[in-house]
Amino acid sequence: LMILGEAWRFVSSGTLIKFEGVTRSGMYAYTRNPLYIGSFVIGVGACVMGRDLVFAVLFLVLYPIVYAQVIRREEAYLVDRYGDEYHAYLREVPRIIPRRFNPGEVLRETSPFLAVKNRELPAILGLVAMLAVMAAKMAW
Repeated sequence: LMILGEAWRFVSSGTLIKFEGVTRSGMYAYTRNPLYIGSFVIGVGACVMGRDLVFAVLFLVLYPIVYAQVIRREEAYLVDRYGDEYHAYLREVPRIIPRRFNPGEVLRETSPFLAVKNRELPAILGLVAMLAVMAAKMAW
């Protein structure tokens, strides 16, 4: 799950062009917040791997609360910045649950170089470190 979540984030980051208008390609054509979806899946994977019910309940309760506020702030900022273009995007693309999409099409629109430029490489390295720590804990 954690690797799947990071793959989702990497593909999403590979189409995000910041400060040049509203990104409507790749995963951003199907959901407005694909990076947060990927992060959520990573968190669910950590809950499963960690096998800690308290942590899992806290994560599943707090993540949506925190990110609902983050998303609202971001949307307000983007409406101020892009106006009607972003209002149209709000009407056309779902906030969280992606509409049906073709993974091959999304991958064709993804640039690994753009994902690295958007700082997804440190996230991958962090995930690898977290997986190593969890594997060491399980082995110990």
